[in-house]
Amino acid sequence: MTLRSTNPADAVRRLKEAYRVLITCHRNPDGDALGSELALAEMARRLGVQTVIVNRDRTPANLANLPGSNQITVADDLPEDFPSAFDLVITVECPDLDRTGFEGLTKVPILNIDHHPANPAYGVVNYLDEASPAVGEMVWLMYADAGLLPTPEAATNLFVALSTDTGDFRYSNATSRAFRAAAEMVDAGARPAQVANWVHNHRSLASVRLLGEALRTLRILGGGKLAVITADPTAFERAGAGPEDTEEIVNIPRSIAGVEAVAYFKQWEDGVVRVSLRSRGDVNVRAVAEKFGGGGHTNAAGCAVEGELSKVEANVLSGLAAALGVEL
Repeated sequence: MTLRSTNPADAVRRLKEAYRVLITCHRNPDGDALGSELALAEMARRLGVQTVIVNRDRTPANLANLPGSNQITVADDLPEDFPSAFDLVITVECPDLDRTGFEGLTKVPILNIDHHPANPAYGVVNYLDEASPAVGEMVWLMYADAGLLPTPEAATNLFVALSTDTGDFRYSNATSRAFRAAAEMVDAGARPAQVANWVHNHRSLASVRLLGEALRTLRILGGGKLAVITADPTAFERAGAGPEDTEEIVNIPRSIAGVEAVAYFKQWEDGVVRVSLRSRGDVNVRAVAEKFGGGGHTNAAGCAVEGELSKVEANVLSGLAAALGVEL
């Protein structure tokens, strides 16, 4: 029997029942995933639960300063003692298990914490709240139910989660709920100026070079409503970049006046194209991503598609054109 709940107390109750927990998030982790993981790990330890954080991909350079980030293990495979040494897996911000990049996670009960609307509730306990502005805000609510006062470190990590997932409180998910949580985090010791400095002023040189490579490919289609950028394997090679250097690049073309949707096609390995989609207003890029096996939010979504880059581009752009009501 599985439990689907918007109540943080249900997630806290399941966490307290555990002895040793493995925490993981989606591939190419962002601020919401990493900040939530680290705050959850602190919560678990204070509740007497042993924790290990294992991610499939490296932490981006601009998020490497998060308190406790040195405790994150990056690995191609799960720990050698998995699953025997663990009695619970916590997945953070993963609308489906494939997004973790790991196999075999279902050998252990899963606590699934997410705010994506299409999450199928694959855990034994599913703390799912699509009205939440960020998973970090959901974890923040868990602290109160756990009877714990967040430390400044936890507050900082969760402020990173909240601020990055709301685009520095510029996106449509910057609700009153988001601002209330942010104020409480600041009262608990988070420092917004410090967080902003980490997130925006600590990009790797490779990520800036990759941004240049991507912007060289910029195309404006559909009467100015659609922006498209691409980074193929040679672009990654010239920039000396990896998957962790791709974050935030997709948001640059969205700032162009008149652009309502952006597609960023990334290929750093043969046969698989990663697609990041962004939009404004009512343009639903999640629906486009779902047609290709992906998901996300109305204005921010993505997918990984097998095939040649040119064919994947053509197929995805056709879907975006339909969503925009334009011709390419």
